[in-house]
Amino acid sequence: MSGRTAAIALLLTGFCTSAARAADAPSANAPAAAPPTPSDAATTPAETQAAAAQRAAQQAEAQVIELRRRLDALERERASYDDVRSRLDQIDARQRESERQAAAASEANPPETSVVRFRDDGIDIRSPDNGFYLRPMVRVQAIYTGVIASQGAQDPAPPDLSGFSLGRAEMILEGHVGGPFFQYRLQVDAAASPSLKDAYVAWHPIPMLSIWAGQFKVPYGLQQQYWKAELEFVNLSAPMAAFSLGRDLGLMLVARLVPGRLTVQAGLLNGSGANVPNNNFDLAYALRVVATPFGPLPRSEGDIEGHVRPLLSVGAAGYYNLAPTDVVARCDIPNACPGIPVPLADSDGDGRVDNVAVWQGGFELRALWRGAALQSELFGRLEDPGAAGPSHSYWGAYVQGSYFLLPHRLQVAARVGHTDLPLYGATAEQRLLAGSSQNEQSAVVSSYLRGHRVKAQVQYSHLTSDGQTAPSANRIQAAVQVGF
Repeated sequence: MSGRTAAIALLLTGFCTSAARAADAPSANAPAAAPPTPSDAATTPAETQAAAAQRAAQQAEAQVIELRRRLDALERERASYDDVRSRLDQIDARQRESERQAAAASEANPPETSVVRFRDDGIDIRSPDNGFYLRPMVRVQAIYTGVIASQGAQDPAPPDLSGFSLGRAEMILEGHVGGPFFQYRLQVDAAASPSLKDAYVAWHPIPMLSIWAGQFKVPYGLQQQYWKAELEFVNLSAPMAAFSLGRDLGLMLVARLVPGRLTVQAGLLNGSGANVPNNNFDLAYALRVVATPFGPLPRSEGDIEGHVRPLLSVGAAGYYNLAPTDVVARCDIPNACPGIPVPLADSDGDGRVDNVAVWQGGFELRALWRGAALQSELFGRLEDPGAAGPSHSYWGAYVQGSYFLLPHRLQVAARVGHTDLPLYGATAEQRLLAGSSQNEQSAVVSSYLRGHRVKAQVQYSHLTSDGQTAPSANRIQAAVQVGF
Protein backbone atom coordinates (compact mmCIF):
# COMPACT_ATOMS: atom_id res chain seq x y z
CA MET A 1 0.00 0.00 0.00
CA SER A 2 1.36 3.49 -0.78
CA GLY A 3 2.14 6.07 1.92
CA ARG A 4 -0.84 8.15 0.90
CA THR A 5 -3.21 5.21 1.34
CA ALA A 6 -1.73 4.36 4.81
CA ALA A 7 -2.12 7.94 5.95
CA ILE A 8 -5.74 8.04 4.91
CA ALA A 9 -6.38 4.74 6.72
CA LEU A 10 -4.78 6.02 9.96
CA LEU A 11 -6.81 9.21 9.81
CA LEU A 12 -10.02 7.25 9.33
CA THR A 13 -9.13 4.93 12.24
CA GLY A 14 -8.46 7.90 14.54
CA PHE A 15 -11.69 9.47 13.41
CA CYS A 16 -13.66 6.34 14.17
CA THR A 17 -12.05 6.02 17.67
CA SER A 18 -12.85 9.61 18.47
CA ALA A 19 -16.39 9.10 17.28
CA ALA A 20 -16.77 6.05 19.53
CA ARG A 21 -15.48 7.93 22.58
CA ALA A 22 -17.79 10.80 21.82
CA ALA A 23 -20.64 8.42 21.61
CA ASP A 24 -19.78 7.06 25.08
CA ALA A 25 -19.65 10.53 26.79
CA PRO A 26 -22.97 12.04 27.81
CA SER A 27 -24.03 15.18 26.09
CA ALA A 28 -24.31 18.37 28.09
CA ASN A 29 -27.70 19.19 26.59
CA ALA A 30 -29.06 15.70 26.79
CA PRO A 31 -31.78 14.98 29.33
CA ALA A 32 -30.90 13.00 32.38
CA ALA A 33 -31.01 9.31 31.91
CA ALA A 34 -33.95 7.54 33.34
CA PRO A 35 -33.29 5.21 36.20
CA PRO A 36 -32.55 1.71 35.05
CA THR A 37 -35.34 -0.68 34.90
CA PRO A 38 -35.06 -4.24 36.00
CA SER A 39 -34.73 -5.42 32.37
CA ASP A 40 -31.73 -3.15 31.81
CA ALA A 41 -29.88 -4.39 34.78
CA ALA A 42 -28.37 -7.23 32.80
CA THR A 43 -26.72 -4.81 30.31
CA THR A 44 -23.87 -2.84 31.80
CA PRO A 45 -22.72 0.52 30.43
CA ALA A 46 -19.37 -0.94 29.51
CA GLU A 47 -20.95 -3.53 27.23
CA THR A 48 -23.10 -0.91 25.53
CA GLN A 49 -20.06 1.24 24.85
CA ALA A 50 -18.10 -1.73 23.52
CA ALA A 51 -20.88 -2.69 21.09
CA ALA A 52 -21.18 0.87 19.79
CA ALA A 53 -17.41 1.11 19.34
CA GLN A 54 -17.32 -2.19 17.46
CA ARG A 55 -20.06 -1.03 15.07
CA ALA A 56 -18.24 2.23 14.45
CA ALA A 57 -14.96 0.38 13.81
CA GLN A 58 -16.64 -1.96 11.31
CA GLN A 59 -18.16 0.95 9.46
CA ALA A 60 -14.80 2.73 9.37
CA GLU A 61 -13.05 -0.41 8.13
CA ALA A 62 -15.63 -0.81 5.33
CA GLN A 63 -15.07 2.79 4.32
CA VAL A 64 -11.30 2.26 4.35
CA ILE A 65 -11.64 -0.83 2.15
CA GLU A 66 -13.84 1.07 -0.33
CA LEU A 67 -11.39 3.99 -0.40
CA ARG A 68 -8.52 1.54 -0.90
CA ARG A 69 -10.35 -0.06 -3.86
CA ARG A 70 -10.95 3.31 -5.43
CA LEU A 71 -7.34 4.35 -4.91
CA ASP A 72 -6.10 1.14 -6.55
CA ALA A 73 -8.37 1.78 -9.54
CA LEU A 74 -7.05 5.33 -9.81
CA GLU A 75 -3.48 4.04 -9.64
CA ARG A 76 -4.13 1.56 -12.46
CA GLU A 77 -5.82 4.22 -14.58
CA ARG A 78 -2.94 6.61 -14.01
CA ALA A 79 -0.45 3.90 -15.03
CA SER A 80 -2.46 3.28 -18.21
CA TYR A 81 -2.47 6.98 -19.02
CA ASP A 82 1.25 7.15 -18.41
CA ASP A 83 1.82 4.22 -20.78
CA VAL A 84 -0.30 5.81 -23.53
CA ARG A 85 1.48 9.09 -23.04
CA SER A 86 4.84 7.37 -23.30
CA ARG A 87 3.81 5.69 -26.53
CA LEU A 88 2.54 8.96 -28.01
CA ASP A 89 5.82 10.63 -27.09
CA GLN A 90 7.72 7.86 -28.90
CA ILE A 91 5.51 8.22 -32.02
CA ASP A 92 5.99 11.99 -31.99
CA ALA A 93 9.72 11.53 -31.75
CA ARG A 94 9.79 9.11 -34.67
CA GLN A 95 7.59 11.43 -36.74
CA ARG A 96 9.87 14.39 -36.06
CA GLU A 97 12.85 12.28 -37.07
CA SER A 98 11.14 11.20 -40.30
CA GLU A 99 10.26 14.81 -41.11
CA ARG A 100 13.83 15.83 -40.44
CA GLN A 101 15.18 13.11 -42.75
CA ALA A 102 12.65 13.99 -45.47
CA ALA A 103 13.60 17.66 -45.26
CA ALA A 104 17.28 16.77 -45.49
CA ALA A 105 16.64 14.54 -48.52
CA SER A 106 14.56 17.26 -50.18
CA GLU A 107 17.39 19.76 -49.67
CA ALA A 108 19.92 17.29 -51.08
CA ASN A 109 17.65 16.32 -54.04
CA PRO A 110 15.27 19.17 -54.88
CA PRO A 111 12.06 18.17 -56.75
CA GLU A 112 12.26 17.98 -60.52
CA THR A 113 11.04 21.17 -62.14
CA SER A 114 11.56 20.07 -65.75
CA VAL A 115 8.40 19.29 -67.73
CA VAL A 116 10.19 16.59 -69.75
CA ARG A 117 10.17 13.09 -68.27
CA PHE A 118 11.96 10.10 -69.77
CA ARG A 119 10.41 6.65 -69.36
CA ASP A 120 11.37 3.17 -70.47
CA ASP A 121 8.90 3.30 -73.36
CA GLY A 122 9.20 6.93 -74.41
CA ILE A 123 9.10 10.59 -73.46
CA ASP A 124 6.42 12.66 -71.71
CA ILE A 125 6.13 16.44 -71.84
CA ARG A 126 3.68 17.82 -69.29
CA SER A 127 3.06 21.29 -67.89
CA PRO A 128 3.15 21.70 -64.08
CA ASP A 129 -0.63 22.22 -63.92
CA ASN A 130 -1.33 19.30 -66.31
CA GLY A 131 -3.02 21.70 -68.71
CA PHE A 132 -0.73 20.56 -71.54
CA TYR A 133 0.48 17.04 -72.22
CA LEU A 134 2.40 15.66 -75.19
CA ARG A 135 3.64 12.16 -75.84
CA PRO A 136 5.66 11.78 -79.04
CA MET A 137 6.09 8.33 -80.60
CA VAL A 138 8.33 7.20 -83.44
CA ARG A 139 8.57 3.91 -85.31
CA VAL A 140 10.86 2.77 -88.11
CA GLN A 141 10.37 -0.64 -89.72
CA ALA A 142 12.61 -2.19 -92.37
CA ILE A 143 11.44 -5.26 -94.31
CA TYR A 144 13.06 -7.75 -96.63
CA THR A 145 10.63 -9.59 -98.93
CA GLY A 146 11.38 -12.56 -101.14
CA VAL A 147 8.69 -14.20 -103.29
CA ILE A 148 8.76 -17.31 -105.43
CA ALA A 149 5.56 -17.34 -107.47
CA SER A 150 4.02 -19.48 -110.16
CA GLN A 151 3.48 -18.05 -113.61
CA GLY A 152 -0.06 -16.93 -114.39
CA ALA A 153 -1.82 -16.51 -117.71
CA GLN A 154 -0.98 -12.81 -117.79
CA ASP A 155 2.64 -13.24 -116.61
CA PRO A 156 5.33 -13.23 -119.31
CA ALA A 157 7.65 -14.89 -116.74
CA PRO A 158 7.36 -16.18 -113.16
CA PRO A 159 6.80 -13.01 -111.05
CA ASP A 160 9.52 -13.75 -108.50
CA LEU A 161 10.95 -10.86 -106.53
CA SER A 162 13.50 -10.04 -103.85
CA GLY A 163 14.19 -6.72 -102.25
CA PHE A 164 14.17 -4.39 -99.26
CA SER A 165 11.55 -1.84 -98.38
CA LEU A 166 10.70 0.67 -95.71
CA GLY A 167 7.61 -0.69 -94.06
CA ARG A 168 6.95 2.26 -91.76
CA ALA A 169 8.51 5.61 -90.90
CA GLU A 170 5.92 6.96 -88.48
CA MET A 171 5.71 9.83 -86.08
CA ILE A 172 2.79 10.22 -83.71
CA LEU A 173 1.97 13.18 -81.48
CA GLU A 174 -0.81 12.69 -78.95
CA GLY A 175 -1.86 14.26 -75.68
CA HIS A 176 -4.22 16.92 -74.40
CA VAL A 177 -4.54 20.71 -74.35
CA GLY A 178 -6.35 22.69 -71.68
CA GLY A 179 -6.77 19.59 -69.53
CA PRO A 180 -7.53 15.89 -70.03
CA PHE A 181 -10.97 16.73 -71.43
CA PHE A 182 -9.55 17.82 -74.80
CA GLN A 183 -7.25 15.25 -76.41
CA TYR A 184 -5.63 15.08 -79.82
CA ARG A 185 -3.68 12.71 -82.06
CA LEU A 186 -1.61 13.35 -85.17
CA GLN A 187 0.01 10.43 -87.04
CA VAL A 188 2.06 10.69 -90.21
CA ASP A 189 3.95 7.99 -92.09
CA ALA A 190 6.65 9.11 -94.50
CA ALA A 191 6.83 5.60 -96.00
CA ALA A 192 3.13 5.58 -97.01
CA SER A 193 1.03 7.49 -99.51
CA PRO A 194 -0.85 9.48 -98.45
CA SER A 195 1.39 10.19 -95.49
CA LEU A 196 -1.30 11.62 -93.20
CA LYS A 197 -2.94 8.88 -91.14
CA ASP A 198 -4.71 10.07 -87.99
CA ALA A 199 -5.60 13.70 -87.35
CA TYR A 200 -8.39 14.22 -84.85
CA VAL A 201 -9.41 15.85 -81.60
CA ALA A 202 -11.43 14.11 -78.90
CA TRP A 203 -13.65 15.81 -76.35
CA HIS A 204 -14.36 13.97 -73.08
CA PRO A 205 -17.34 15.67 -71.44
CA ILE A 206 -17.58 12.79 -68.95
CA PRO A 207 -15.21 9.86 -68.32
CA MET A 208 -17.58 7.37 -69.99
CA LEU A 209 -18.02 9.35 -73.21
CA SER A 210 -15.80 10.91 -75.86
CA ILE A 211 -16.57 12.57 -79.18
CA TRP A 212 -13.96 12.47 -81.96
CA ALA A 213 -13.77 14.84 -84.89
CA GLY A 214 -11.32 14.59 -87.77
CA GLN A 215 -9.70 11.67 -89.57
CA PHE A 216 -9.44 8.32 -87.78
CA LYS A 217 -9.88 4.59 -88.33
CA VAL A 218 -13.39 3.50 -89.25
CA PRO A 219 -14.77 1.43 -86.34
CA TYR A 220 -14.89 -1.83 -88.28
CA GLY A 221 -12.64 -4.87 -87.88
CA LEU A 222 -10.63 -5.89 -84.81
CA GLN A 223 -7.23 -6.21 -86.47
CA GLN A 224 -7.63 -2.86 -88.21
CA GLN A 225 -7.97 -1.08 -84.85
CA TYR A 226 -4.47 -2.00 -83.65
CA TRP A 227 -1.49 0.19 -84.23
CA LYS A 228 0.40 -1.82 -86.83
CA ALA A 229 3.55 -1.61 -84.72
CA GLU A 230 1.84 -3.96 -82.27
CA LEU A 231 0.70 -6.74 -84.62
CA GLU A 232 1.91 -10.31 -84.24
CA PHE A 233 2.56 -10.61 -87.99
CA VAL A 234 4.42 -8.32 -90.33
CA ASN A 235 1.16 -7.37 -92.06
CA LEU A 236 -2.61 -7.70 -91.84
CA SER A 237 -4.37 -10.94 -92.70
CA ALA A 238 -5.58 -11.30 -96.30
CA PRO A 239 -9.29 -11.14 -95.28
CA MET A 240 -8.78 -8.02 -93.17
CA ALA A 241 -6.86 -6.34 -95.96
CA ALA A 242 -9.65 -7.17 -98.44
CA PHE A 243 -12.49 -5.88 -96.24
CA SER A 244 -10.68 -3.05 -94.48
CA LEU A 245 -12.40 0.32 -94.58
CA GLY A 246 -9.22 2.12 -93.52
CA ARG A 247 -9.59 5.68 -92.31
CA ASP A 248 -12.22 8.29 -93.04
CA LEU A 249 -13.23 11.82 -92.13
CA GLY A 250 -16.13 12.48 -89.82
CA LEU A 251 -17.43 12.27 -86.26
CA MET A 252 -17.33 9.32 -83.89
CA LEU A 253 -18.89 8.76 -80.49
CA VAL A 254 -17.11 6.36 -78.14
CA ALA A 255 -19.17 5.28 -75.12
CA ARG A 256 -17.84 2.99 -72.41
CA LEU A 257 -21.24 2.02 -71.06
CA VAL A 258 -19.74 -0.43 -68.60
CA PRO A 259 -16.11 0.68 -68.10
CA GLY A 260 -13.78 -2.18 -68.90
CA ARG A 261 -16.69 -4.40 -69.95
CA LEU A 262 -18.73 -2.85 -72.79
CA THR A 263 -17.67 -0.30 -75.42
CA VAL A 264 -19.73 1.19 -78.25
CA GLN A 265 -18.29 3.14 -81.21
CA ALA A 266 -20.66 4.94 -83.58
CA GLY A 267 -19.35 6.90 -86.56
CA LEU A 268 -20.84 9.37 -89.04
CA LEU A 269 -18.40 9.54 -91.95
CA ASN A 270 -17.86 10.89 -95.45
CA GLY A 271 -17.61 7.37 -96.82
CA SER A 272 -14.96 8.35 -99.36
CA GLY A 273 -11.81 7.30 -97.51
CA ALA A 274 -8.81 9.04 -95.98
CA ASN A 275 -7.79 12.51 -97.16
CA VAL A 276 -10.67 12.56 -99.68
CA PRO A 277 -13.67 14.92 -99.48
CA ASN A 278 -17.14 13.45 -99.76
CA ASN A 279 -17.93 12.60 -103.36
CA ASN A 280 -21.70 12.60 -102.98
CA PHE A 281 -24.45 14.01 -100.80
CA ASP A 282 -24.82 10.87 -98.70
CA LEU A 283 -22.83 9.97 -95.60
CA ALA A 284 -21.61 6.62 -94.28
CA TYR A 285 -22.55 5.06 -90.95
CA ALA A 286 -20.51 2.67 -88.83
CA LEU A 287 -21.19 0.91 -85.53
CA ARG A 288 -19.00 -1.40 -83.46
CA VAL A 289 -19.90 -3.00 -80.12
CA VAL A 290 -17.32 -4.94 -78.08
CA ALA A 291 -17.90 -6.80 -74.81
CA THR A 292 -15.06 -7.86 -72.50
CA PRO A 293 -16.79 -9.81 -69.70
CA PHE A 294 -13.60 -10.58 -67.73
CA GLY A 295 -12.02 -7.14 -67.97
CA PRO A 296 -10.24 -5.03 -70.59
CA LEU A 297 -7.69 -6.58 -72.95
CA PRO A 298 -4.39 -4.96 -73.99
CA ARG A 299 -4.42 -2.78 -77.08
CA SER A 300 -1.97 -5.01 -78.93
CA GLU A 301 -2.13 -8.46 -80.49
CA GLY A 302 -0.99 -11.51 -78.56
CA ASP A 303 -0.42 -11.92 -74.83
CA ILE A 304 3.03 -10.49 -74.27
CA GLU A 305 2.12 -9.68 -70.64
CA GLY A 306 1.24 -13.32 -69.89
CA HIS A 307 -2.08 -12.75 -68.09
CA VAL A 308 -2.59 -15.25 -65.29
CA ARG A 309 -6.36 -15.29 -65.68
CA PRO A 310 -8.26 -15.72 -68.96
CA LEU A 311 -9.46 -12.65 -70.84
CA LEU A 312 -12.08 -12.65 -73.59
CA SER A 313 -13.60 -10.12 -75.98
CA VAL A 314 -16.43 -10.58 -78.45
CA GLY A 315 -17.76 -7.97 -80.81
CA ALA A 316 -19.84 -7.13 -83.84
CA ALA A 317 -19.64 -4.29 -86.35
CA GLY A 318 -21.75 -2.91 -89.18
CA TYR A 319 -21.26 -0.36 -91.93
CA TYR A 320 -23.48 1.28 -94.54
CA ASN A 321 -22.56 3.62 -97.39
CA LEU A 322 -23.90 4.82 -100.70
CA ALA A 323 -20.83 4.69 -102.92
CA PRO A 324 -20.55 5.98 -106.48
CA THR A 325 -21.40 3.25 -108.97
CA ASP A 326 -18.68 1.08 -110.45
CA VAL A 327 -21.11 -1.11 -112.40
CA VAL A 328 -19.45 -0.06 -115.65
CA ALA A 329 -16.13 -1.45 -114.52
CA ARG A 330 -17.70 -4.67 -113.25
CA CYS A 331 -19.72 -5.38 -116.36
CA ASP A 332 -16.70 -4.77 -118.57
CA ILE A 333 -15.47 -8.13 -117.32
CA PRO A 334 -16.65 -10.91 -119.67
CA ASN A 335 -19.69 -12.73 -118.27
CA ALA A 336 -19.76 -10.55 -115.13
CA CYS A 337 -23.27 -9.29 -115.95
CA PRO A 338 -24.87 -12.08 -118.04
CA GLY A 339 -27.95 -10.97 -119.99
CA ILE A 340 -27.55 -7.36 -118.93
CA PRO A 341 -26.15 -4.79 -121.35
CA VAL A 342 -23.33 -2.62 -120.10
CA PRO A 343 -25.15 0.07 -118.07
CA LEU A 344 -24.34 3.70 -118.01
CA ALA A 345 -23.32 5.45 -114.86
CA ASP A 346 -26.64 7.29 -114.98
CA SER A 347 -28.86 4.24 -115.43
CA ASP A 348 -32.15 5.96 -114.57
CA GLY A 349 -31.50 9.02 -116.74
CA ASP A 350 -31.98 11.58 -114.00
CA GLY A 351 -28.75 13.38 -114.79
CA ARG A 352 -27.02 12.26 -111.57
CA VAL A 353 -24.46 9.55 -110.89
CA ASP A 354 -26.15 6.52 -109.40
CA ASN A 355 -25.06 5.13 -106.03
CA VAL A 356 -24.47 1.56 -104.94
CA ALA A 357 -25.64 0.57 -101.47
CA VAL A 358 -22.73 -1.05 -99.64
CA TRP A 359 -23.50 -3.09 -96.51
CA GLN A 360 -20.72 -4.64 -94.43
CA GLY A 361 -20.91 -6.72 -91.26
CA GLY A 362 -18.32 -8.39 -89.10
CA PHE A 363 -17.88 -10.53 -86.01
CA GLU A 364 -14.75 -10.75 -83.88
CA LEU A 365 -13.40 -12.96 -81.11
CA ARG A 366 -10.26 -12.69 -79.01
CA ALA A 367 -8.97 -14.69 -76.03
CA LEU A 368 -5.76 -14.49 -73.94
CA TRP A 369 -4.27 -16.63 -71.21
CA ARG A 370 -0.73 -17.23 -69.91
CA GLY A 371 1.07 -16.20 -73.09
CA ALA A 372 -1.37 -17.91 -75.45
CA ALA A 373 -3.70 -15.92 -77.71
CA LEU A 374 -6.51 -16.74 -80.12
CA GLN A 375 -8.05 -14.27 -82.55
CA SER A 376 -10.65 -14.70 -85.29
CA GLU A 377 -12.85 -12.53 -87.51
CA LEU A 378 -15.66 -13.10 -90.00
CA PHE A 379 -16.50 -10.50 -92.67
CA GLY A 380 -19.43 -10.08 -95.03
CA ARG A 381 -20.27 -7.49 -97.69
CA LEU A 382 -23.23 -6.83 -99.97
CA GLU A 383 -23.14 -4.38 -102.87
CA ASP A 384 -26.55 -3.53 -104.31
CA PRO A 385 -26.63 -1.21 -107.35
CA GLY A 386 -30.40 -1.42 -107.61
CA ALA A 387 -31.75 -1.39 -111.16
CA ALA A 388 -28.31 -0.73 -112.61
CA GLY A 389 -27.22 -4.35 -112.28
CA PRO A 390 -27.08 -7.46 -110.10
CA SER A 391 -26.00 -7.34 -106.46
CA HIS A 392 -22.74 -8.93 -105.31
CA SER A 393 -21.95 -10.55 -101.97
CA TYR A 394 -18.54 -11.39 -100.53
CA TRP A 395 -17.22 -13.31 -97.52
CA GLY A 396 -13.96 -13.65 -95.69
CA ALA A 397 -12.58 -15.09 -92.43
CA TYR A 398 -9.34 -15.89 -90.65
CA VAL A 399 -8.16 -17.62 -87.48
CA GLN A 400 -4.91 -16.68 -85.77
CA GLY A 401 -3.18 -18.27 -82.77
CA SER A 402 0.07 -17.58 -80.93
CA TYR A 403 2.13 -18.66 -77.93
CA PHE A 404 5.21 -17.35 -76.13
CA LEU A 405 7.84 -20.07 -75.92
CA LEU A 406 9.92 -17.75 -73.76
CA PRO A 407 7.66 -15.49 -71.70
CA HIS A 408 7.67 -11.90 -72.97
CA ARG A 409 10.53 -12.69 -75.38
CA LEU A 410 10.05 -15.38 -78.04
CA GLN A 411 6.71 -16.00 -79.75
CA VAL A 412 5.43 -18.30 -82.48
CA ALA A 413 2.16 -17.69 -84.33
CA ALA A 414 0.16 -19.20 -87.19
CA ARG A 415 -2.73 -17.90 -89.29
CA VAL A 416 -5.08 -19.31 -91.93
CA GLY A 417 -7.65 -17.39 -93.90
CA HIS A 418 -9.85 -17.30 -96.97
CA THR A 419 -11.44 -14.27 -98.54
CA ASP A 420 -13.35 -13.07 -101.54
CA LEU A 421 -11.94 -9.91 -103.09
CA PRO A 422 -14.50 -7.09 -103.31
CA LEU A 423 -12.10 -4.69 -105.11
CA TYR A 424 -14.78 -2.02 -105.29
CA GLY A 425 -13.96 0.57 -107.91
CA ALA A 426 -11.12 -1.49 -109.45
CA THR A 427 -10.74 -1.56 -113.21
CA ALA A 428 -11.53 -4.63 -115.26
CA GLU A 429 -7.81 -5.29 -115.75
CA GLN A 430 -7.12 -5.09 -112.01
CA ARG A 431 -9.94 -7.53 -111.29
CA LEU A 432 -8.70 -9.94 -113.93
CA LEU A 433 -5.17 -9.98 -112.56
CA ALA A 434 -6.13 -10.25 -108.88
CA GLY A 435 -8.94 -12.77 -109.28
CA SER A 436 -12.04 -13.13 -107.13
CA SER A 437 -10.62 -14.88 -104.04
CA GLN A 438 -7.45 -15.56 -102.09
CA ASN A 439 -6.24 -18.09 -99.51
CA GLU A 440 -3.53 -17.51 -96.92
CA GLN A 441 -1.49 -19.76 -94.65
CA SER A 442 1.15 -17.92 -92.63
CA ALA A 443 3.55 -18.56 -89.75
CA VAL A 444 5.84 -16.15 -87.92
CA VAL A 445 8.54 -16.20 -85.27
CA SER A 446 8.95 -12.96 -83.32
CA SER A 447 11.69 -11.90 -80.91
CA TYR A 448 10.65 -9.11 -78.53
CA LEU A 449 13.75 -7.34 -77.27
CA ARG A 450 11.86 -4.51 -75.60
CA GLY A 451 8.25 -5.45 -76.13
CA HIS A 452 6.70 -4.27 -79.38
CA ARG A 453 9.02 -1.26 -79.36
CA VAL A 454 12.05 -3.26 -80.44
CA LYS A 455 11.34 -6.57 -82.15
CA ALA A 456 12.50 -8.75 -85.03
CA GLN A 457 10.24 -11.05 -87.06
CA VAL A 458 10.56 -13.73 -89.71
CA GLN A 459 7.32 -14.66 -91.51
CA TYR A 460 6.43 -17.23 -94.15
CA SER A 461 3.19 -17.06 -96.17
CA HIS A 462 1.68 -19.32 -98.79
CA LEU A 463 -0.82 -17.41 -100.94
CA THR A 464 -3.11 -18.78 -103.64
CA SER A 465 -5.73 -17.06 -105.82
CA ASP A 466 -7.68 -17.53 -109.02
CA GLY A 467 -6.11 -14.45 -110.59
CA GLN A 468 -4.23 -14.26 -113.85
CA THR A 469 -0.97 -13.27 -112.19
CA ALA A 470 0.98 -15.20 -109.55
CA PRO A 471 -1.84 -17.66 -108.74
CA SER A 472 0.44 -19.32 -106.18
CA ALA A 473 3.19 -17.61 -104.21
CA ASN A 474 5.59 -18.52 -101.40
CA ARG A 475 6.60 -15.38 -99.59
CA ILE A 476 9.15 -14.86 -96.85
CA GLN A 477 9.52 -11.61 -94.97
CA ALA A 478 12.08 -10.53 -92.39
CA ALA A 479 11.31 -7.33 -90.51
CA VAL A 480 12.94 -5.36 -87.73
CA GLN A 481 11.39 -2.34 -86.06
CA VAL A 482 12.52 0.16 -83.48
CA GLY A 483 10.23 2.63 -81.81
CA PHE A 484 9.15 4.29 -78.63
